Amino acid sequence: MILFYLLKVSACTAMFFAVYQLFLVKLTFFNLNRIYLLLMLLLSFTIPALTVERLHDVEKTDNEVKSKVLYSNEPGFEKDVIEVSGLVNPGLNWMEIFNYLYVIVFTIFIMRWLFVFFHIKNQLLKHTIAQEGDALFVHPQSTLKNCSFFNTIVIDSALPPGEKALVIKHETVHVQQFHALDKVLVNLATAVLWFNPVIYFWRNAIDHNHEFLADREISKIADKNTYASLLLNLAMPANHFSTNNFSKLPLKNRIMMMYKESNSKLQKLAYLLIVPVILVCSVAFVNRKDVEISKPAFAKNQDEVTGVNVSPMDYSEHAINLNPSAASAFKEVDMILVVDAGHGGKDDAVTALDGQKEKDLNLRAVKILKEEAAKRGIKVILTRSDDQFLSLRDRLPKQKATAFISIHHNATLDDQTTSKGIEVYVSKLNSNIKVAENLGAGILNKLNELKGIEVKPALKDANLLLLRESKVPAVLIEMGNISDERNLKFINDKQNVRKMSNLILDGFVSFVKTGC
Repeated sequence: MILFYLLKVSACTAMFFAVYQLFLVKLTFFNLNRIYLLLMLLLSFTIPALTVERLHDVEKTDNEVKSKVLYSNEPGFEKDVIEVSGLVNPGLNWMEIFNYLYVIVFTIFIMRWLFVFFHIKNQLLKHTIAQEGDALFVHPQSTLKNCSFFNTIVIDSALPPGEKALVIKHETVHVQQFHALDKVLVNLATAVLWFNPVIYFWRNAIDHNHEFLADREISKIADKNTYASLLLNLAMPANHFSTNNFSKLPLKNRIMMMYKESNSKLQKLAYLLIVPVILVCSVAFVNRKDVEISKPAFAKNQDEVTGVNVSPMDYSEHAINLNPSAASAFKEVDMILVVDAGHGGKDDAVTALDGQKEKDLNLRAVKILKEEAAKRGIKVILTRSDDQFLSLRDRLPKQKATAFISIHHNATLDDQTTSKGIEVYVSKLNSNIKVAENLGAGILNKLNELKGIEVKPALKDANLLLLRESKVPAVLIEMGNISDERNLKFINDKQNVRKMSNLILDGFVSFVKTGC
């Protein structure tokens, strides 16, 4: 989730910059301040990207389902719909809107930076009238002068020789200490965190520190009064943040720092204040991941093994017609499975090759699934049992339930390439995603036993309201492509639908046995 990562980065920059402003900005340890500003900027991006694993021992019985959670990158067919003036239209996704807005503004910042870069190169080509080593002498009318740009020093050709020498020495400090690299880093950070006001103050702090460093070196070889007078005479507004200007407004802090006495070495202890701040940021913003380490469970006898003991089913004619009065597989706890038949009423969804509507195929499938569940003693609640339209939120489980399954069939539209087979979806935006993954992986593991129809071997992630906002573990199952002749023939055979239903129930039972 890029949004949460960037918010964490912004929070780190705010804390680190607060320390700088309160305790370090007035110190004369300019090299240490430079290191602090660059290092803390890098740490601000690094800390929220780190993940700390917490290991937990978990006992596993030999008969538990082992299903690795994998995700497919293929595009999905199912989309959220909302009712607007009797029409079915796509829902508004605010997260996607933010993502698009973020990328657009980020791109604008990068393009502006590149434009400034090429503008400076063009100005230098246009106004340069002489060159001595790395120093370019430009026409007095040039708006770009008395500055450095990477390893190029730009000097006003109209300056007297003495003033030229001071300006060149000042800009040489910027070049020799690679201040341009600091500018590249902070400008890139500004593009990434364009919504964070702290980053603009941070950029100014780095810029000011560069001038303090250059001024200190020049004050060692030149009279401070003469140098300060030259700064005032050549002062001009800063045009952009890609160059180091010899003298740009405001100058008050630069002149004050130039005349300020050096701080005592003991005051370097102030930099130790950053240690507790780094610890706080690490505790608050480092990601945590629970890692389960499986170890065998040793029970004294079979009766001590926890879980639901359900025998696997085969799919003979005899197995399908089990005794409806058989004892429940769940003897101690009443497990409730809520099953949703997708679409319905005025929402036909798509139409099969033979003219059947998806909403009807969905309803037929959930009724068969409920029949098979009853043979096992599994309680199933249907969101709809006839051809009626329900809003998405009305389909969400309102009562306590063990799991929620939404049944659909996909299709191939003119502008889409859709899977020809069975697919299982979950939503990574659901706060209960890990449990939903266990349910989806268990069902998919069982469905892979089917013959005669393709089953996609990995879960799919979909930002669907039913999956995203369900309070119980939720999956959506596409039971085949009704635009594909082979798929449709398989689906039209009710015995095949019963097989699929029983495999889905097997996956549900395995999910329950692992402790939900």
